[in-house]
Amino acid sequence: MGLLKPDQKGEKGKATRQLALLTAIPAILIVAPLVGFFIGDWVDAKAETAPLFTILGLILGFAAAALEIQVLIKRGTGPDNEDEKKN
Repeated sequence: MGLLKPDQKGEKGKATRQLALLTAIPAILIVAPLVGFFIGDWVDAKAETAPLFTILGLILGFAAAALEIQVLIKRGTGPDNEDEKKN
């Protein structure tokens, strides 16, 4: 229904997906380690084990971010339609 021809819609959709991917990656790289840090810091405060759980939380946060980015990249660079998925 838009002004774009059918072959142009695919390219615009692909560019939009890539832009969304590029904006999601930095957010994930910031948020996941921060969450791990704050949870680890809270556990350290309760258990008086500083900095053990803070460091562990950071490591787990970065690992979770890496896994999520890997999933996003696989999903974002996949085939555009069902015909391409079958081949």
